[in-house]
Amino acid sequence: MKILIVPDSFKGTLSSAEVCECIKNGILQTSDAEITALPFSDGGEGFAECMSNICNGKTLYTTCTDIYGKNRKAPIFTYNKTAVIDCASASGMQEKKDVMNATSYGTGELINFAVSNGFNNIILGLGGTGCCDGGAGVLAALGVRFKNIDGEIICTPHGNDLEKIDGVDFTNCVKDINFIYACDVNNTYFGKNGAAYVFAPQKGADKNDVEKLDNGLKMLNAFLPNDISNVSGAGAAGGICGALYSVYGGKIRSGFEILSDTYKLEEKIKSSDLVITGEGKTDKQTLMGKLPYKISCLCSKYNKKCIVLSGIIDGVSLGDRMISLVDENTTAEQAMENPVKVLTDKAKNILK
Repeated sequence: MKILIVPDSFKGTLSSAEVCECIKNGILQTSDAEITALPFSDGGEGFAECMSNICNGKTLYTTCTDIYGKNRKAPIFTYNKTAVIDCASASGMQEKKDVMNATSYGTGELINFAVSNGFNNIILGLGGTGCCDGGAGVLAALGVRFKNIDGEIICTPHGNDLEKIDGVDFTNCVKDINFIYACDVNNTYFGKNGAAYVFAPQKGADKNDVEKLDNGLKMLNAFLPNDISNVSGAGAAGGICGALYSVYGGKIRSGFEILSDTYKLEEKIKSSDLVITGEGKTDKQTLMGKLPYKISCLCSKYNKKCIVLSGIIDGVSLGDRMISLVDENTTAEQAMENPVKVLTDKAKNILK
């Protein structure tokens, strides 16, 4: 039997590569199946590492700032003249959620680091951020200068600075960057389907904050070199995608499609007997286009059996069989405390 393992990460516990290893080890304890494991992502956290694994790239580390201005060490993944960067590496969501005082500046520092090392082709994974500053922070780190009504420089723009911006100077902006944006959403920059209304509440914004952020995004759009109000995906990563797209152009693509093309995923599914996918939590949001949903659709297309093995399964039906780490015998706390053992044990019974 040929088995293909294609999971997302189990956010907060295991990377996609670790999930692959657990499932593979579990199956091999009870079977001699031929297994191919593909660590995967739909453009969120872990996307860059997956791309690097496919391309046999190198990892470079640098110091950057997180969304609240604290220093952290973060990677970029490189191959040829390309750097693959996860926004979440610098600007990821944290337990503390204060989106009005969060900035994307650190992501701009990672981009600047890549360019200064000769990597002018940037593939940017946009998922998992904890900011909603419209990408102003990223642009500031790349040399764009934002001014308030008094002509003072806003050195590190945060969400609560957007309404204060009264001038933008692109003179010293880093030039000649070629972007591909790995995006798993189609939200606009502002408006009811925009970055503030859709994503800011989960990053700590109340109703008043959302309105302020949305108004700030409208104002910032007016200062950007190209109008992005109708660009699908511009609202990804709190507007990072839109701001960079306005200044640099580039291509907005599905992170899943980028990895799928690079991996030749459909060919691998066609040649498999069973496909196993999963994520930390499979729920109604999964059906909006997350990785397990897309894998399930491809399995249906090629009439292949699909098993969804996730940390928690909440009220959805997907694939031919669903297995949850959390069940009548395992609590969420137990699964979180020892995810390797619980996942490996569950995988032992996949073929039964």
